[in-house]
Amino acid sequence: MTQLTPDLTSNLTPDLTGDLQAPRISEIVLRSSNYDAMKLWYQAVLGVQPFYEYVPVDWAERAKQPQGRFDTDIRLCFMRVQNQFPYSQVIALFDVPGLQPEQKASGLHHMQLRHDSFATLMQRYGRLRDAGVAPYKSFNHGPATAFYYEDPDGNLVELSAANFETEAAFLGFFQTPAFKKNPAGIPIDGDDFRRRFQAGENLSDITRIPD
Repeated sequence: MTQLTPDLTSNLTPDLTGDLQAPRISEIVLRSSNYDAMKLWYQAVLGVQPFYEYVPVDWAERAKQPQGRFDTDIRLCFMRVQNQFPYSQVIALFDVPGLQPEQKASGLHHMQLRHDSFATLMQRYGRLRDAGVAPYKSFNHGPATAFYYEDPDGNLVELSAANFETEAAFLGFFQTPAFKKNPAGIPIDGDDFRRRFQAGENLSDITRIPD
């Protein structure tokens, strides 16, 4: 863990890089000793195939030996969720044999994967549910609806979509008394949300949070 000395901390200011174009999240890299299950899970959940996969020629033999620190010559794959050059969004899996479950402390809390529309989120939720992949909790946060899953390694994956059709309406909700009163939102029944949406009910009615 990088420790910031007093001298270094004094050089850090909020506007240090404020004049530069902010970067976008490009990769989420997960190391796992459960590579095959993790790969299948993410392919099914995201609906994408790896655009690059690497398997060392002697991986089957070397994988029998527990790894200590990170080995650069490992089995790995990259699954591209979005691509708009020079930006891309990628989920990467690194196969690291011999990892032991550790107590969760500092580190990754969860990853959020935002959908292009509420309709797509409902479709993905339904297909995953029918395949036996159910969220451990579901929330209407107000600005967005979210389903929270655990992948085979126990990492938390949030699948979400905006509750509004325009950016102006989405951002405007953050200024409402309803959001300021309850920024967390409320638990929901995903099946009920999906049923109402498929029945043609207005999105604003489905996602309205009672006062």
